[in-house]
Amino acid sequence: MSEKPIYVQLMDSIKKKIQDGQLQVGDRLVSEREMSEQYGINRMTVRNALKKLQEEGVIKTKRGSGNYVAKVPYVEEKLELGRAGVYSLSAQIRQKGMKSSRKTLSLTKIKPEDKLKEVFPNEDHIYEIIRLSYINDEPYALQKVYIPCSKFEDAERFDFESFSLYDYMDDLGHRPRTMVSYLRIDSLPIEYRKYMDIERNVFIFDYHGYDENRELVEYTISYHNPKYSSFKYVTQGLKFRSQ
Repeated sequence: MSEKPIYVQLMDSIKKKIQDGQLQVGDRLVSEREMSEQYGINRMTVRNALKKLQEEGVIKTKRGSGNYVAKVPYVEEKLELGRAGVYSLSAQIRQKGMKSSRKTLSLTKIKPEDKLKEVFPNEDHIYEIIRLSYINDEPYALQKVYIPCSKFEDAERFDFESFSLYDYMDDLGHRPRTMVSYLRIDSLPIEYRKYMDIERNVFIFDYHGYDENRELVEYTISYHNPKYSSFKYVTQGLKFRSQ
């Protein structure tokens, strides 16, 4: 089920019909009563959705006549990084109404060294999972995920391409509950350019995931295609947005 409020889901449905051409500029929408029956929701919810669409200029009301399509809405198909909480990347993509798929490039048991040894100082071995996520069949993010073998000793037997990493971690009682992330903007490493054909800089997030016992259970380096990404940050009480 979608986590969006019902009135927002209705707004999205109407917008999609306009974008797909099922509704044209100038077309009259069905009445609130008909819409309520069609979607199985109460009229107050319908009225709220229509009011918001009016405020956005998508529809306009003609007194005594009804609601009419005023313009084709623009939907920004971008994921807002750093605000989604502890949700899988695939779930975030689906919530935006886009097609999500992924491919596991490698799953290797390694001995942590250098930076990874600093992250996992008490681990003799960790798993490295490299996955490529797609939006609408286009490469969107390449993720290098590191999880401790002491907590996920059977990871090599799990199908991370078909099933959720976080569902697997949840089954073992170590799903991340708190996420600390750091953003930087840089060029995509040369070894990954064969997977993501990106010439400009990418958003690079370092994620540290902690379970309910505040133990580190995930360290991920994630390279995001800026075409589908945006983020917000706050400094000295002022909000800034980058895309």
